[in-house]
Amino acid sequence: MDKAKGLHTYKPYYYNRELSWLKFNERVLDEAIDKEVPLCERLSFVSIFQSNLDEFFMVRVGTLTDQMIFSADARDNKTQMTAKEQLSEIFTSVGELLRKKDRAYLNLMSEIGEYGIELISFNDIEFADAVYLENYFKHSIMPLLSPQIVGKKQPFPFLRNKEIYAVALLKSKNNEKLGIVPCSSEVFKRLIPIPSDKNKYMLVEELILHFMPQIFSKYTIKSKSLIRIIRNADIDVAFYDEDLDYRNTMEKMIRERRKLCPVKMEYSRLLDEKVIVTLCKELKLNKDQIYYSEAPLSMSFISQIRDKLHGKKDLFYVRRVPQNSRYVRSSLSMMEQIEAGDILLSYPFESMQPFIRLLNEAGENEKVVSIKMTLYRVAKNSQIVEALINAAENG
Repeated sequence: MDKAKGLHTYKPYYYNRELSWLKFNERVLDEAIDKEVPLCERLSFVSIFQSNLDEFFMVRVGTLTDQMIFSADARDNKTQMTAKEQLSEIFTSVGELLRKKDRAYLNLMSEIGEYGIELISFNDIEFADAVYLENYFKHSIMPLLSPQIVGKKQPFPFLRNKEIYAVALLKSKNNEKLGIVPCSSEVFKRLIPIPSDKNKYMLVEELILHFMPQIFSKYTIKSKSLIRIIRNADIDVAFYDEDLDYRNTMEKMIRERRKLCPVKMEYSRLLDEKVIVTLCKELKLNKDQIYYSEAPLSMSFISQIRDKLHGKKDLFYVRRVPQNSRYVRSSLSMMEQIEAGDILLSYPFESMQPFIRLLNEAGENEKVVSIKMTLYRVAKNSQIVEALINAAENG
Protein backbone atom coordinates (compact mmCIF):
# COMPACT_ATOMS: atom_id res chain seq x y z
CA MET A 1 0.00 0.00 0.00
CA ASP A 2 1.04 3.63 -0.47
CA LYS A 3 3.16 4.91 2.48
CA ALA A 4 2.37 8.52 1.55
CA LYS A 5 -1.27 7.90 2.34
CA GLY A 6 -0.40 6.62 5.79
CA LEU A 7 -1.86 3.17 5.17
CA HIS A 8 -0.33 -0.16 6.13
CA THR A 9 2.73 -1.62 4.46
CA TYR A 10 3.74 -5.25 4.29
CA LYS A 11 6.42 -7.42 2.78
CA PRO A 12 5.59 -8.44 -0.81
CA TYR A 13 6.05 -12.17 -0.19
CA TYR A 14 3.21 -12.20 2.35
CA TYR A 15 -0.38 -12.42 1.21
CA ASN A 16 -3.46 -11.90 3.32
CA ARG A 17 -5.02 -15.15 4.49
CA GLU A 18 -8.58 -14.28 3.47
CA LEU A 19 -7.58 -13.03 0.02
CA SER A 20 -5.44 -16.14 -0.38
CA TRP A 21 -8.47 -18.28 0.40
CA LEU A 22 -10.42 -16.47 -2.34
CA LYS A 23 -7.59 -17.39 -4.71
CA PHE A 24 -8.04 -21.01 -3.67
CA ASN A 25 -11.76 -20.85 -4.37
CA GLU A 26 -11.03 -19.28 -7.75
CA ARG A 27 -9.01 -22.39 -8.58
CA VAL A 28 -12.13 -24.42 -7.74
CA LEU A 29 -14.02 -22.25 -10.22
CA ASP A 30 -11.26 -22.75 -12.80
CA GLU A 31 -12.13 -26.45 -12.73
CA ALA A 32 -15.60 -25.50 -13.97
CA ILE A 33 -13.99 -23.80 -16.96
CA ASP A 34 -11.40 -26.47 -17.78
CA LYS A 35 -12.57 -28.31 -20.93
CA GLU A 36 -10.60 -31.40 -19.93
CA VAL A 37 -12.91 -31.89 -16.94
CA PRO A 38 -16.12 -33.85 -17.79
CA LEU A 39 -19.17 -31.62 -18.26
CA CYS A 40 -21.26 -32.68 -15.25
CA GLU A 41 -18.20 -32.52 -13.02
CA ARG A 42 -17.57 -28.95 -14.21
CA LEU A 43 -21.16 -28.10 -13.29
CA SER A 44 -20.55 -29.54 -9.83
CA PHE A 45 -17.50 -27.32 -9.38
CA VAL A 46 -19.74 -24.26 -9.83
CA SER A 47 -21.90 -25.55 -6.98
CA ILE A 48 -18.84 -26.30 -4.84
CA PHE A 49 -17.52 -22.80 -5.49
CA GLN A 50 -20.79 -21.29 -4.28
CA SER A 51 -21.05 -23.43 -1.13
CA ASN A 52 -17.42 -22.64 -0.31
CA LEU A 53 -18.07 -18.92 -0.74
CA ASP A 54 -21.19 -19.09 1.43
CA GLU A 55 -19.22 -20.67 4.25
CA PHE A 56 -16.40 -18.15 3.78
CA PHE A 57 -18.82 -15.27 4.29
CA MET A 58 -20.57 -16.97 7.19
CA VAL A 59 -17.35 -17.60 9.10
CA ARG A 60 -14.39 -15.55 7.90
CA VAL A 61 -16.24 -12.41 6.76
CA GLY A 62 -18.41 -12.73 9.85
CA THR A 63 -15.32 -12.75 12.05
CA LEU A 64 -13.86 -9.70 10.31
CA THR A 65 -17.18 -7.89 10.64
CA ASP A 66 -17.17 -8.48 14.39
CA GLN A 67 -13.52 -7.47 14.59
CA MET A 68 -14.22 -4.23 12.70
CA ILE A 69 -16.83 -3.34 15.33
CA PHE A 70 -15.05 -4.45 18.50
CA SER A 71 -11.33 -4.21 17.59
CA ALA A 72 -11.17 -1.71 14.75
CA ASP A 73 -7.44 -1.03 15.18
CA ALA A 74 -6.37 -4.69 15.25
CA ARG A 75 -4.22 -5.70 12.29
CA ASP A 76 -3.40 -8.91 10.50
CA ASN A 77 0.08 -9.90 11.74
CA LYS A 78 1.32 -10.81 8.25
CA THR A 79 0.07 -7.94 6.10
CA GLN A 80 -0.83 -5.35 8.75
CA MET A 81 -4.29 -4.90 7.25
CA THR A 82 -7.17 -3.88 9.51
CA ALA A 83 -10.45 -5.76 9.37
CA LYS A 84 -12.02 -2.89 7.42
CA GLU A 85 -9.24 -2.95 4.83
CA GLN A 86 -9.51 -6.72 4.47
CA LEU A 87 -13.27 -6.54 4.02
CA SER A 88 -12.94 -3.83 1.38
CA GLU A 89 -10.58 -5.95 -0.70
CA ILE A 90 -12.67 -9.08 -0.13
CA PHE A 91 -15.86 -7.41 -1.39
CA THR A 92 -14.07 -6.16 -4.52
CA SER A 93 -12.50 -9.55 -5.24
CA VAL A 94 -15.78 -11.39 -4.66
CA GLY A 95 -17.56 -9.15 -7.19
CA GLU A 96 -15.04 -10.21 -9.85
CA LEU A 97 -15.33 -13.88 -8.88
CA LEU A 98 -19.12 -13.84 -9.05
CA ARG A 99 -19.03 -12.38 -12.55
CA LYS A 100 -16.63 -15.15 -13.53
CA LYS A 101 -18.98 -17.70 -11.93
CA ASP A 102 -21.95 -16.33 -13.91
CA ARG A 103 -20.08 -16.70 -17.20
CA ALA A 104 -18.99 -20.23 -16.33
CA TYR A 105 -22.52 -21.26 -15.33
CA LEU A 106 -24.17 -19.82 -18.46
CA ASN A 107 -21.62 -21.53 -20.72
CA LEU A 108 -22.07 -24.84 -18.92
CA MET A 109 -25.87 -24.72 -19.13
CA SER A 110 -25.54 -24.01 -22.85
CA GLU A 111 -23.48 -27.21 -23.18
CA ILE A 112 -25.93 -29.14 -20.98
CA GLY A 113 -28.68 -28.00 -23.38
CA GLU A 114 -27.02 -30.04 -26.13
CA TYR A 115 -27.96 -33.13 -24.11
CA GLY A 116 -31.62 -32.07 -23.92
CA ILE A 117 -31.68 -30.67 -20.36
CA GLU A 118 -32.70 -27.03 -20.21
CA LEU A 119 -33.81 -24.43 -17.66
CA ILE A 120 -36.27 -22.00 -19.24
CA SER A 121 -38.20 -18.85 -18.39
CA PHE A 122 -41.72 -17.75 -19.27
CA ASN A 123 -40.39 -16.01 -22.36
CA ASP A 124 -39.45 -19.40 -23.82
CA ILE A 125 -42.58 -21.48 -23.26
CA GLU A 126 -45.62 -22.23 -25.41
CA PHE A 127 -49.13 -21.06 -24.56
CA ALA A 128 -50.34 -24.50 -23.38
CA ASP A 129 -47.36 -24.78 -21.02
CA ALA A 130 -48.02 -21.29 -19.67
CA VAL A 131 -51.63 -22.26 -18.88
CA TYR A 132 -50.47 -25.42 -17.12
CA LEU A 133 -47.90 -23.54 -15.04
CA GLU A 134 -50.43 -20.91 -14.01
CA ASN A 135 -52.83 -23.60 -12.82
CA TYR A 136 -50.00 -25.41 -11.08
CA PHE A 137 -49.00 -22.20 -9.31
CA LYS A 138 -52.57 -21.40 -8.21
CA HIS A 139 -53.34 -24.85 -6.83
CA SER A 140 -50.00 -26.32 -5.72
CA ILE A 141 -47.79 -23.38 -4.75
CA MET A 142 -49.73 -20.22 -3.95
CA PRO A 143 -51.73 -21.77 -1.05
CA LEU A 144 -48.40 -22.68 0.61
CA LEU A 145 -46.80 -19.24 0.35
CA SER A 146 -46.51 -16.72 3.17
CA PRO A 147 -46.30 -13.29 1.51
CA GLN A 148 -45.53 -10.29 3.68
CA ILE A 149 -45.82 -6.55 3.14
CA VAL A 150 -43.37 -4.11 4.67
CA GLY A 151 -44.64 -0.61 5.33
CA LYS A 152 -44.78 2.05 8.02
CA LYS A 153 -46.96 -0.15 10.21
CA GLN A 154 -45.64 -3.53 9.06
CA PRO A 155 -42.18 -4.56 10.35
CA PHE A 156 -39.48 -6.03 8.16
CA PRO A 157 -39.53 -9.84 8.45
CA PHE A 158 -36.62 -12.04 9.45
CA LEU A 159 -34.95 -13.43 6.32
CA ARG A 160 -33.44 -16.83 6.86
CA ASN A 161 -29.85 -17.64 6.00
CA LYS A 162 -29.20 -18.94 2.44
CA GLU A 163 -32.88 -19.02 1.48
CA ILE A 164 -34.38 -17.36 -1.60
CA TYR A 165 -37.02 -14.63 -1.42
CA ALA A 166 -39.00 -12.85 -4.13
CA VAL A 167 -39.23 -9.12 -3.45
CA ALA A 168 -41.30 -6.47 -5.22
CA LEU A 169 -41.85 -2.74 -5.00
CA LEU A 170 -45.62 -2.40 -4.58
CA LYS A 171 -47.46 0.76 -5.52
CA SER A 172 -50.93 1.69 -4.31
CA LYS A 173 -52.83 4.92 -4.74
CA ASN A 174 -51.18 6.67 -1.82
CA ASN A 175 -47.81 5.08 -1.20
CA GLU A 176 -45.25 2.40 -1.98
CA LYS A 177 -44.48 -0.71 0.02
CA LEU A 178 -42.18 -3.70 -0.19
CA GLY A 179 -43.59 -7.18 -0.79
CA ILE A 180 -41.57 -10.24 0.26
CA VAL A 181 -42.38 -13.89 -0.50
CA PRO A 182 -40.28 -16.86 0.76
CA CYS A 183 -39.51 -19.19 -2.15
CA SER A 184 -37.79 -22.02 -0.29
CA SER A 185 -39.90 -24.90 0.93
CA GLU A 186 -39.57 -28.62 1.49
CA VAL A 187 -43.17 -29.03 0.29
CA PHE A 188 -42.81 -28.09 -3.38
CA LYS A 189 -40.07 -29.05 -5.82
CA ARG A 190 -37.28 -26.70 -6.85
CA LEU A 191 -37.32 -27.95 -10.46
CA ILE A 192 -40.73 -27.88 -12.15
CA PRO A 193 -40.98 -29.97 -15.35
CA ILE A 194 -42.58 -28.40 -18.43
CA PRO A 195 -45.46 -30.56 -19.77
CA SER A 196 -44.53 -30.38 -23.47
CA ASP A 197 -40.93 -31.50 -22.81
CA LYS A 198 -40.04 -33.40 -19.63
CA ASN A 199 -36.37 -32.45 -20.07
CA LYS A 200 -37.17 -28.76 -19.73
CA TYR A 201 -37.61 -27.22 -16.31
CA MET A 202 -38.39 -23.99 -14.54
CA LEU A 203 -37.05 -23.07 -11.12
CA VAL A 204 -39.84 -22.63 -8.60
CA GLU A 205 -38.57 -19.19 -7.53
CA GLU A 206 -38.85 -18.02 -11.15
CA LEU A 207 -42.45 -19.23 -11.24
CA ILE A 208 -43.26 -17.42 -7.99
CA LEU A 209 -41.58 -14.24 -9.22
CA HIS A 210 -43.55 -14.33 -12.47
CA PHE A 211 -46.86 -14.51 -10.63
CA MET A 212 -46.09 -11.82 -8.06
CA PRO A 213 -48.94 -9.69 -9.52
CA GLN A 214 -51.38 -12.43 -8.49
CA ILE A 215 -49.90 -12.68 -5.00
CA PHE A 216 -50.16 -8.91 -4.47
CA SER A 217 -53.26 -8.36 -6.56
CA LYS A 218 -54.23 -5.11 -4.82
CA TYR A 219 -50.99 -3.42 -5.85
CA THR A 220 -49.12 -2.49 -8.99
CA ILE A 221 -45.72 -4.17 -9.26
CA LYS A 222 -43.11 -1.53 -10.11
CA SER A 223 -40.08 -3.83 -9.96
CA LYS A 224 -39.34 -7.32 -8.73
CA SER A 225 -36.37 -9.56 -8.11
CA LEU A 226 -35.10 -12.59 -6.25
CA ILE A 227 -32.73 -12.14 -3.32
CA ARG A 228 -30.67 -14.41 -1.11
CA ILE A 229 -28.75 -13.36 1.99
CA ILE A 230 -25.85 -14.88 3.88
CA ARG A 231 -25.66 -14.32 7.62
CA ASN A 232 -22.71 -14.19 9.96
CA ALA A 233 -22.45 -17.64 11.54
CA ASP A 234 -19.19 -17.27 13.45
CA ILE A 235 -19.83 -18.04 17.11
CA ASP A 236 -17.20 -18.11 19.85
CA VAL A 237 -17.41 -21.68 21.13
CA ALA A 238 -15.40 -20.76 24.23
CA PHE A 239 -18.36 -18.66 25.37
CA TYR A 240 -20.38 -21.82 26.04
CA ASP A 241 -19.81 -24.33 28.80
CA GLU A 242 -20.41 -27.66 27.10
CA ASP A 243 -19.79 -29.49 30.38
CA LEU A 244 -23.27 -28.52 31.49
CA ASP A 245 -25.14 -30.12 28.59
CA TYR A 246 -23.26 -30.66 25.33
CA ARG A 247 -26.31 -31.53 23.26
CA ASN A 248 -28.32 -28.50 24.38
CA THR A 249 -25.26 -26.29 23.93
CA MET A 250 -24.82 -27.38 20.31
CA GLU A 251 -28.54 -26.97 19.59
CA LYS A 252 -28.39 -23.44 20.97
CA MET A 253 -25.32 -22.62 18.90
CA ILE A 254 -27.00 -23.86 15.69
CA ARG A 255 -30.06 -21.72 16.42
CA GLU A 256 -27.83 -18.72 17.08
CA ARG A 257 -26.00 -19.19 13.76
CA ARG A 258 -29.27 -18.69 11.90
CA LYS A 259 -30.01 -15.35 13.56
CA LEU A 260 -26.79 -13.38 13.34
CA CYS A 261 -26.44 -10.28 11.18
CA PRO A 262 -26.35 -10.47 7.35
CA VAL A 263 -22.96 -10.10 5.67
CA LYS A 264 -23.89 -10.52 1.99
CA MET A 265 -26.85 -10.30 -0.38
CA GLU A 266 -27.29 -11.33 -4.01
CA TYR A 267 -30.16 -10.42 -6.33
CA SER A 268 -31.09 -11.69 -9.79
CA ARG A 269 -33.01 -8.82 -11.47
CA LEU A 270 -32.46 -5.12 -11.76
CA LEU A 271 -33.98 -3.61 -8.64
CA ASP A 272 -35.46 -0.19 -8.09
CA GLU A 273 -33.04 1.99 -6.14
CA LYS A 274 -35.68 2.46 -3.43
CA VAL A 275 -35.77 -1.29 -2.85
CA ILE A 276 -31.98 -1.50 -2.60
CA VAL A 277 -31.90 1.38 -0.12
CA THR A 278 -34.64 -0.25 1.97
CA LEU A 279 -32.91 -3.65 1.98
CA CYS A 280 -29.55 -2.08 2.91
CA LYS A 281 -31.19 -0.20 5.76
CA GLU A 282 -33.17 -3.14 7.14
CA LEU A 283 -30.38 -5.71 6.71
CA LYS A 284 -27.67 -3.25 7.82
CA LEU A 285 -25.61 -3.89 4.70
CA ASN A 286 -23.43 -1.56 2.67
CA LYS A 287 -23.86 -1.46 -1.09
CA ASP A 288 -20.49 -3.14 -1.61
CA GLN A 289 -21.97 -6.21 0.15
CA ILE A 290 -24.73 -6.51 -2.44
CA TYR A 291 -24.10 -8.37 -5.71
CA TYR A 292 -26.04 -8.84 -8.90
CA SER A 293 -26.16 -12.41 -10.25
CA GLU A 294 -27.10 -13.69 -13.70
CA ALA A 295 -26.98 -17.28 -12.47
CA PRO A 296 -29.56 -18.80 -10.08
CA LEU A 297 -28.99 -17.68 -6.50
CA SER A 298 -28.71 -21.24 -5.21
CA MET A 299 -27.08 -24.15 -7.03
CA SER A 300 -28.81 -26.90 -5.04
CA PHE A 301 -30.63 -28.12 -8.17
CA ILE A 302 -27.40 -29.11 -9.91
CA SER A 303 -27.40 -32.55 -8.26
CA GLN A 304 -30.79 -33.23 -9.87
CA ILE A 305 -29.46 -32.31 -13.31
CA ARG A 306 -26.52 -34.65 -12.73
CA ASP A 307 -28.94 -37.43 -11.80
CA LYS A 308 -30.86 -36.95 -15.05
CA LEU A 309 -27.65 -37.38 -17.06
CA HIS A 310 -26.17 -40.23 -15.02
CA GLY A 311 -26.49 -42.64 -17.96
CA LYS A 312 -23.99 -40.64 -20.03
CA LYS A 313 -20.69 -41.90 -18.64
CA ASP A 314 -18.57 -39.48 -20.68
CA LEU A 315 -20.01 -36.56 -18.67
CA PHE A 316 -18.59 -37.85 -15.38
CA TYR A 317 -15.30 -38.91 -13.88
CA VAL A 318 -14.67 -42.64 -13.97
CA ARG A 319 -15.92 -44.01 -10.69
CA ARG A 320 -13.20 -45.29 -8.38
CA VAL A 321 -14.10 -47.78 -5.66
CA PRO A 322 -12.11 -47.87 -2.38
CA GLN A 323 -10.34 -51.20 -1.84
CA ASN A 324 -10.69 -53.50 1.15
CA SER A 325 -7.59 -53.54 3.31
CA ARG A 326 -5.67 -56.82 3.39
CA TYR A 327 -4.95 -56.17 7.07
CA VAL A 328 -8.64 -56.28 8.10
CA ARG A 329 -10.66 -59.49 8.45
CA SER A 330 -14.40 -59.02 8.05
CA SER A 331 -15.19 -62.09 10.18
CA LEU A 332 -13.51 -60.73 13.33
CA SER A 333 -14.44 -57.86 15.66
CA MET A 334 -12.54 -54.65 14.87
CA MET A 335 -11.76 -54.17 18.57
CA GLU A 336 -10.22 -57.64 18.75
CA GLN A 337 -8.12 -57.00 15.66
CA ILE A 338 -6.86 -53.65 17.00
CA GLU A 339 -6.01 -55.21 20.36
CA ALA A 340 -3.94 -57.78 18.46
CA GLY A 341 -1.97 -55.11 16.59
CA ASP A 342 -2.06 -51.71 14.90
CA ILE A 343 -3.90 -51.37 11.60
CA LEU A 344 -3.10 -48.55 9.16
CA LEU A 345 -5.82 -47.52 6.68
CA SER A 346 -5.21 -45.01 3.88
CA TYR A 347 -8.14 -42.85 2.72
CA PRO A 348 -9.69 -42.43 0.20
CA PHE A 349 -7.87 -45.40 -1.37
CA GLU A 350 -9.12 -47.96 1.15
CA SER A 351 -12.67 -48.55 2.34
CA MET A 352 -13.97 -46.72 5.42
CA GLN A 353 -16.18 -49.67 6.36
CA PRO A 354 -13.67 -51.02 8.96
CA PHE A 355 -13.67 -47.64 10.71
CA ILE A 356 -17.49 -47.49 10.64
CA ARG A 357 -17.59 -51.02 12.08
CA LEU A 358 -15.25 -49.86 14.85
CA LEU A 359 -17.54 -46.93 15.71
CA ASN A 360 -20.58 -49.23 15.79
CA GLU A 361 -18.78 -51.69 18.04
CA ALA A 362 -17.69 -48.88 20.34
CA GLY A 363 -21.28 -47.65 20.53
CA GLU A 364 -22.58 -51.12 21.34
CA ASN A 365 -19.85 -51.58 23.95
CA GLU A 366 -20.85 -48.24 25.52
CA LYS A 367 -24.46 -49.46 25.72
CA VAL A 368 -23.38 -52.67 27.45
CA VAL A 369 -21.27 -50.73 29.96
CA SER A 370 -24.16 -48.35 30.62
CA ILE A 371 -26.60 -51.22 31.15
CA LYS A 372 -24.17 -52.96 33.50
CA MET A 373 -23.67 -49.80 35.57
CA THR A 374 -27.44 -49.31 35.83
CA LEU A 375 -27.95 -52.90 36.94
CA TYR A 376 -25.14 -52.64 39.49
CA ARG A 377 -26.77 -49.58 41.02
CA VAL A 378 -30.19 -51.27 41.12
CA ALA A 379 -29.21 -54.80 42.11
CA LYS A 380 -26.35 -53.86 44.47
CA ASN A 381 -24.93 -57.31 43.73
CA SER A 382 -22.37 -57.99 40.98
CA GLN A 383 -23.07 -61.76 40.93
CA ILE A 384 -26.76 -61.16 40.19
CA VAL A 385 -25.83 -58.68 37.43
CA GLU A 386 -23.40 -61.11 35.77
CA ALA A 387 -26.02 -63.87 35.94
CA LEU A 388 -28.63 -61.62 34.30
CA ILE A 389 -26.22 -60.58 31.53
CA ASN A 390 -25.13 -64.16 30.86
CA ALA A 391 -28.75 -65.26 30.70
CA ALA A 392 -29.53 -62.47 28.21
CA GLU A 393 -26.52 -63.32 26.03
CA ASN A 394 -27.42 -67.02 25.99
CA GLY A 395 -31.02 -66.24 25.04
